[in-house]
Amino acid sequence: MNAKSAKHSSRPGLGGTFWAVMAVALALMGGLLFYFTRQTEQQVQATSLGGPFELVDHFGRKFTQEDLKGKYTLLYFGYTHCPDVCPMGLTVMAEALARLGDRRKDFRVVMVTVDPERDTPQVLKEYMENFGPGFIGLTGTPEQIRAMARNWRAFYRKAPDKEGDYELDHSAIIFLLDRNGRYLKHFPYNTTPERMLKGIREALEKAESGGAGG
Repeated sequence: MNAKSAKHSSRPGLGGTFWAVMAVALALMGGLLFYFTRQTEQQVQATSLGGPFELVDHFGRKFTQEDLKGKYTLLYFGYTHCPDVCPMGLTVMAEALARLGDRRKDFRVVMVTVDPERDTPQVLKEYMENFGPGFIGLTGTPEQIRAMARNWRAFYRKAPDKEGDYELDHSAIIFLLDRNGRYLKHFPYNTTPERMLKGIREALEKAESGGAGG
């Protein structure tokens, strides 16, 4: 071994203490990053969802963000030709609300169609009547639908089938809004009536105790 290589090999390495300190620091940084990410997500959810819109309800009447006020709202983006996801979601909402007892009257369900080409007000009226009172269907021009869906971060797109018809791939999140039409919380696809009821009650307690807009 020559002198140069011997000198290089004798350089002291980084000890175990250094790596232990680094591990703790990285863990702390990861925790802080998670915390601030969660805080940011919560702030985005609470402040950036929703906005002005103008659609038509299933009676052919104009329906805007002002019409979301006065009651709590379960807001959903779907369509009447949906084979399974939409009927299941609407049924879950109906069952959860039915278990609220006297509080049922304080709620409405609003489904915004993502298929305005087929979902006329009359089609929506006949469809929404299958799920009970207080179920409202909204439609509009494709541009109006896209604008509202964008405000609620709702995704949808046409999926042509082999017969030349089409279905729609779409997000299936259910939003709970307060009496002012503002976001309170949301429920993911496959939420059971029991979990939705529990979430609604928790949100009501928080909203009506001053923790959020009621």
